[in-house]
Amino acid sequence: MLNLGMKDFKELLYKTRRKYILKYEIHKFDRYRIRYDSLTFKDKKNIANKWLIEYPEQAYFNFEPIDFWLKNFVRRPAKIIEIGGWKGDLALKILSHNYTIDAWHNYDLVESNNIQKCVDEKYKFISLNDYIWNYRLVIDYNALIATHMIEHIKWHELIKLIDWIPKNIYTVLFESPLSLTGGGKNWKGDHSSHILEKGWKNIIREMNKYGFRVEYNDSDTYVFNR
Repeated sequence: MLNLGMKDFKELLYKTRRKYILKYEIHKFDRYRIRYDSLTFKDKKNIANKWLIEYPEQAYFNFEPIDFWLKNFVRRPAKIIEIGGWKGDLALKILSHNYTIDAWHNYDLVESNNIQKCVDEKYKFISLNDYIWNYRLVIDYNALIATHMIEHIKWHELIKLIDWIPKNIYTVLFESPLSLTGGGKNWKGDHSSHILEKGWKNIIREMNKYGFRVEYNDSDTYVFNR
């Protein structure tokens, strides 16, 4: 029979609880992946706002390759559109540095503007009311960035996104934890809402159709120019 002290018992209880919470959450994400194709844009927006409360900190990006992109590939004056920037963590970090950026606008599913971390006058948060590829932009952005966003949509949606990229955008940075091969990853059992079925080879091939070529890559980050 186990003879546990109070401290050990509490630690065991905590670990057991965390184990079952994790199991429940993975099951929830797997169900989301199964249901994904039946969800409307409004459904996805509602889910995003629910997850904003449950998982508020979702800032995933590798600063070094983004810094390299901004210094070497983004022309001035820089007008940057970010897709899926969540609470503006990346914009906060970038705009606190001495880059020459005229505008950094974050388009995301979440609704609340009160949770945005970046308050720089060059920053703007736009809550999407439809898929971004259905938008006609009124601002002439010249660079696009999406970090840890594309893995959250299906391949047929990413094709629409790539096709939508405005002609005046000549440089694109995607960061995503994808495999290099065309088959992509099987996300079942993953503790995330990742869903993209393809890998980098397919993305590169699709970007090539629109005149984009890989100019630089660093692990999960790819820079495309045209």
